[in-house]
Amino acid sequence: MFFLLLLGEGFVRIRFPQLNEELRYKQIHCLQNLIQIRLCPEVNETFTRRDGKPWDIQTNQLGERIVKKDKIANSTAKVWLIGDSMSMGYGLPSEKSIASQLENQFNIQTRVLAVDAIGTNGILSLYLDGNQSTNVEGKPTHIYWIWNPSDFIDDEREKKGIRKLIYPIHFYLSRFSVLYNYAIRSPKANAYEGSPKLYPSDHVTYLLLKNFLSKTSKDKERFRIVFSWGMAPNGTPDTKDPNYDQTNVFFTTQKLKTIDLRRETEIQFAQKKQIYIPGDGHPDEDLAELFARAIAKDYQNSQ
Repeated sequence: MFFLLLLGEGFVRIRFPQLNEELRYKQIHCLQNLIQIRLCPEVNETFTRRDGKPWDIQTNQLGERIVKKDKIANSTAKVWLIGDSMSMGYGLPSEKSIASQLENQFNIQTRVLAVDAIGTNGILSLYLDGNQSTNVEGKPTHIYWIWNPSDFIDDEREKKGIRKLIYPIHFYLSRFSVLYNYAIRSPKANAYEGSPKLYPSDHVTYLLLKNFLSKTSKDKERFRIVFSWGMAPNGTPDTKDPNYDQTNVFFTTQKLKTIDLRRETEIQFAQKKQIYIPGDGHPDEDLAELFARAIAKDYQNSQ
């Protein structure tokens, strides 16, 4: 049996070379407390996007994405980016990420507390850990969360019961075995089939968001929710997704400031700007710049 598994592993690695790239990307992720996904410390790797363009990712000793190779930890940044792959800058070279553009174009030092493939609970845990380990001088004055309806899907996959117990086994198998990755084939990020559906007000994501706001209530005035249109399956802005309007109402009702960039995104898309990574759906460099400009404007106006 062991020989057959080795044979299968070798065959899949040769037959599906793109899986080797996926495996290499998973290996820059580490597991904290047997359940929380984090970026590993001291990462300096380059990957290839679906459209063939290279992108790099570097992390400091805390496992936070950084934009400069010689940078240790941005412990004095007053702007924090929190969230998942949108805030982390999945698929973007370091110099094109939101954090990099904030620093290089607007001289706003930015700390990134974001990891791809995590839901609302994961983002909360990441934020609380970062906040707890930061001294008073390093606390942020502004916290920006690049939000996307993909959280509805991620939160539905929250690990509970037996799934929570066996998750570490799954994590390490998917990190080291191409054969295992081929067998399970993770769903595409930011992708769905058919028409978008409206999630009900009692959906788990809204419950988790209320928990998030309850546990961060003392920082409420610092938070801003930033959002644009996600990408529809045909590559256009997903203007038919009703969840943006509903969540905007939710955040407003919770007295959080929102920065709605949907109209600007439609305009830029019509101008044939690089809004989405082709075949992927994550923000490309022009949408990342739109996010950076909006964040910089809000930050500067509140000084």
